[in-house]
Amino acid sequence: MASDNDKDVFVTSIILAAMNNVSVVVGAASNLGFHVLKKLTRVYKGKIYFTTEDESAGYHIYENLKKTGANIEYFRMDVTYTKSIINFRHHIQDSDERIDLLINNTDYVPTEKNLSHAEKVRRTMSANFYGYINFGKLVYPLLTENARVVNVSGPAGLLATIENEAIRKKVSNPKLTEDELVAVMQEYEEAVRKGVEKTEGWGMNSHAISKVALSAVTFLQHREWSSRGVVINCVNPGNITSREDRKSTKAYEEGAKAILYLALEAPLTLKGNFVWSNYSVIEWNSDPYVEVTTV
Repeated sequence: MASDNDKDVFVTSIILAAMNNVSVVVGAASNLGFHVLKKLTRVYKGKIYFTTEDESAGYHIYENLKKTGANIEYFRMDVTYTKSIINFRHHIQDSDERIDLLINNTDYVPTEKNLSHAEKVRRTMSANFYGYINFGKLVYPLLTENARVVNVSGPAGLLATIENEAIRKKVSNPKLTEDELVAVMQEYEEAVRKGVEKTEGWGMNSHAISKVALSAVTFLQHREWSSRGVVINCVNPGNITSREDRKSTKAYEEGAKAILYLALEAPLTLKGNFVWSNYSVIEWNSDPYVEVTTV
């Protein structure tokens, strides 16, 4: 029979374990990522890690939010470099922490001049698709039971963005494995290198294809992790484009609301779904150019 001291130690260990739970915002350097992080610091009671690829941007965000008393910690991470992800994983492990909330706001949009179309596609897919598959393999084992994961997609992340029905069937096959999905996306990149992605039915929007791929990864991850209690969804935060200088702050604040709804408020039964900016669960095969208005 356990003594009172043993019971006290057990209860204390549970409390300490809860105290060591953390949240993570991946890709906080964008306007949307910053507003998600800023709002999260106001409501999340534990420590919040945030990552950026650019170190100067990360420290600027850290100094800005630390003044508000936010319990945050910055970690430089680039999801396209495996070592960078491993370093982050080791930091969490060495700190004896577990992740109970993960928001993936990774989004590479090429801005460099003189890049070939094929190179733009390669970089986009590397960050928005392959990098996050690698991130999931390395970091998801550190998720707590009933952890929440929110992948930020967009209207272009809907399956119907891809024109070719045969490709859509491949990508949306509920028995599709991660390796098979990677093989399909490699077919896309090969079509790009040959200059036939349009005629094969992929379309010419590489950013859209990367978001479709991220949505597909979300549903694969849901099938893999739901039995362990992990809740994974993807979300369209609204009309947020890469031309951030033309958007008002309000657009990003509104976009952050849908993300944080899934992160903090949505019922645990809402999982493995594509959620619109008005919190509606919609079919992945919906028309990507028609705004969903039903709630």
